[in-house]
Amino acid sequence: MPQSLSDLEQRRELIAQRLAELGDLRPGSITATSGRCGKPECHCHQPGQPGHGPNFRLTYKVDGKTISEALPTPAAIQKAEREVEEFRKFQHLTREFLGTNTEICRLRPLEEESETELKKTIEAIRQEITREVEEFLRVVFEDRRKTGRLDLEATEMGMRSALHRAGAAALSQLLEFPAPTRKGARWLALAANQPTTASGAASPC
Repeated sequence: MPQSLSDLEQRRELIAQRLAELGDLRPGSITATSGRCGKPECHCHQPGQPGHGPNFRLTYKVDGKTISEALPTPAAIQKAEREVEEFRKFQHLTREFLGTNTEICRLRPLEEESETELKKTIEAIRQEITREVEEFLRVVFEDRRKTGRLDLEATEMGMRSALHRAGAAALSQLLEFPAPTRKGARWLALAANQPTTASGAASPC
């Protein structure tokens, strides 16, 4: 049964979470070698002797160059095995993540994509307005705390200045956004008519 866009988005979030939970990882392979050394007088050259080893090494490539690290102890071997196994999980999850994103891109309609960008633009405008208002209130309350009084004329001028800066930032955001679709225009009008609290969230009707 084909998955819906919502199902795929949930799957993408799950894969991203599993990627974030991975531990230390690195590519490579662990091999064990045995054999005789280059010293003719060594016991490994005696008849019936198996030779030295097994000697475990971790081998991997960096910029096309093969690197080999000795793993001299059981603890070093176990550590390298865990890291290589985590890397294999990383490779598997990465393939899943890319495949899921490919399906999401294929299924997501163009209008929805534009609407998503519209929501981001509106949220950016709300955050800028909230930032300016909060900064204005901070200055007003700080001045009142220091002087013990409220200068109404200065407060009005400060409010006008804050609103001008917020308006300029909003205009800049809107000029960068392409003309919305008919559905997007209705959504923009609805969002623009919602009052915001000091935290920038839409207040309930």
